[in-house]
Amino acid sequence: MIGYTVEDLIRHLERLQARGPIPFDVKSGEIFGILCPCGQDRRTLIAILMTMLFPISGFAERSPLAILGNLGDMRRSMGIVLQEPVLDPALTGRENLDFHARLHGLGDEVRKRRISEVIGLFGIGESADAAVETYSPAMVQHLEIARAYLAHPGVLFLAEPTKGLDGPGRREIWDLLRRLNRERRVTIIFTTHDVAEAEAICTRVAVVDGGEVVALDAPETFRAVMALGDTPLESNNSS
Repeated sequence: MIGYTVEDLIRHLERLQARGPIPFDVKSGEIFGILCPCGQDRRTLIAILMTMLFPISGFAERSPLAILGNLGDMRRSMGIVLQEPVLDPALTGRENLDFHARLHGLGDEVRKRRISEVIGLFGIGESADAAVETYSPAMVQHLEIARAYLAHPGVLFLAEPTKGLDGPGRREIWDLLRRLNRERRVTIIFTTHDVAEAEAICTRVAVVDGGEVVALDAPETFRAVMALGDTPLESNNSS
């Protein structure tokens, strides 16, 4: 499976006539991957889910996470990790967390408690009082996710969470997200162009092509589709 790309998967889905109107929904407590080969499509879709853009008719509007009613309540329920870091590299990890906790409006006692909590939860303890510019790329991502979790969001959105990381760094982030989902019951949604990443940690995956959700299923189903797609369609039809 690791040798395949999302383009391969989309091609097999098209050959098997899988394209069609599939409802886009996210279930509470799952890890949901948005697998998409086009960077612009990934950015647009995640912006819609984050309520930064309004969905056009029929696109993502069925998701309970894209309700356009009370945007204030919706946004307060989210933690967001963008592709580009929003941390100040000159500040320490602890100082960055304190700054963002203040932006969330957390009071002094709650702020101290939450900062201590996420430092332990995300394995930042030994680096908490060092400048972020000294962090490894994987540790920067640990801190980004910790920052997003400060307000205890019900939904955590991540854009390309392991981009630029080496193999061990990627696995660290995957393990962190699994643990956050399992122990804290946080619903996790992330965009990726990597089939292997989606297969590694997702409960379900939406495959997006040309701004359209062309498939929505468990990673195991896509693995089976890829295996079937290696067989000529004529052979499948003749059985």
